[in-house]
Amino acid sequence: MVGTTMVEILCPHCEEEIGLDDDAVGELSCPLCDEEFTWDGLLDDGESADFYDRKSFWISLGIPNLLIIMAWCAGAFLDLLHDRAEGPTTNYSEYGIVSLLAVSFLSWIALLIHGIRVKNKAMWKGALTGIAAAPFVLVLGIWGFIIATDWSLF
Repeated sequence: MVGTTMVEILCPHCEEEIGLDDDAVGELSCPLCDEEFTWDGLLDDGESADFYDRKSFWISLGIPNLLIIMAWCAGAFLDLLHDRAEGPTTNYSEYGIVSLLAVSFLSWIALLIHGIRVKNKAMWKGALTGIAAAPFVLVLGIWGFIIATDWSLF
């Protein structure tokens, strides 16, 4: 959801529909009858006019963490290709992991800044939740990489 969402309310004086931004509250003036009225941000049924876009939340939560998962999968795949090579080759698994982890971090920053800039509460909350979940996903990815590549320190 880019920009602001318009809420349609009825003017208490002239009973005509007025379009307001979803974050407009307080003393307002009707553009049709020029009378002032108070708007508290609640619709007639008591629901808040502040819309929460769940899709934006899940997108900004999922994209950085999905990139972390893809980083570890790409690292395991590149390590497998290196092991199956018949001649001396360079193992690019570290580069694949580091580059996708960097893209994950940059996407998290971009989604957070974009969510704040367009005042999309769901998007920036999803980005913050995503960075809070990132250490768990990162540890899970490291564990999966160690198992997939039969890697050990000993």
